[in-house]
Amino acid sequence: MTTTIEEGRRLVDAMRDAARRHASHWEALVPDASTVNAAAEEAEETAYAEMALAKRALRDHICATYGITPRELSSLAIP
Repeated sequence: MTTTIEEGRRLVDAMRDAARRHASHWEALVPDASTVNAAAEEAEETAYAEMALAKRALRDHICATYGITPRELSSLAIP
């Protein structure tokens, strides 16, 4: 059985991996300020969607673990 901490770490790792994949695909889509590689658009969109799913899973885990809403969680980032 996976502990809450192990699950949290797995979700953080998944989010970081998804963010790296998206960054890589974004760089292929927009290699410089004046170029857009349209052939890379579908892969970038897929990577972005996967990153959003990973982010949602991590957010849901944090909210469930601490009994807070996503709004309460986001308010913690505001100084």
